[in-house]
Amino acid sequence: MRKRGKTQPVMEASTRAVAVYDLGTTSYAEVHKLQQRLQAQRRDGSGVDTLLLTEHRPVFTLGRSHPTPDLRVEADTVRQWGIEIVQAERGGDITYHGPGQRGAYGIIDLKAWDLGVLDYVSGLEETVIGVLADWGIRGERNEAGRGVWVGERKIASVGLNVRRWVTMHGIALNIDPDMSHWELINPCGMQEMEMTSMATEVGRQVAFQEVLESFSFHFGRVFECAMRPATVPGRDLSRGQA
Repeated sequence: MRKRGKTQPVMEASTRAVAVYDLGTTSYAEVHKLQQRLQAQRRDGSGVDTLLLTEHRPVFTLGRSHPTPDLRVEADTVRQWGIEIVQAERGGDITYHGPGQRGAYGIIDLKAWDLGVLDYVSGLEETVIGVLADWGIRGERNEAGRGVWVGERKIASVGLNVRRWVTMHGIALNIDPDMSHWELINPCGMQEMEMTSMATEVGRQVAFQEVLESFSFHFGRVFECAMRPATVPGRDLSRGQA
């Protein structure tokens, strides 16, 4: 990992602040319910801008416009692997979440930040590009689709839901997941899609905590906001204890 020097991600004068929760390992369902609750609170003015960082148990999620899973195998095979298939309200097509991958879900009031949806998506991509650069990996955008790519291989997928200018869902970065799980699907609905990970690209294990710290740094840098780590007091996230 490259040293970032003494540069801080946030200027003291910044009026944007984000509460950052590292949720650890979670089920997709519990974090989905938490996102819905936080998005509703942010829309009605009782919530704050929030970033949820988590690592899910294995699950395939479907975008709102693609309710039929684009599989390379029979559905029974997916069940035998013990991987759930869940409908989500985000954009995009089928994707995988699992151990070794970190999802970053922002509950952000774009109107308050004076950002358009595409501005925010581009900022999430730029955040991941910055993280990859810290490990000497050249991340870039690709005309084939949104997200972050290393050459022709995709390393991070992005998909959002936005209601009354408040976001949920976000971007997922492959750190060191089981890459064989992607062989069960056509990622993002693309038959020729090849996925990759940070560990694959650097040829060694990657420290998860360093990646989280790097992501928070670059998110703050890109969006010019103060990142404020918050403590999760309980694990029953769907009931609002987070």
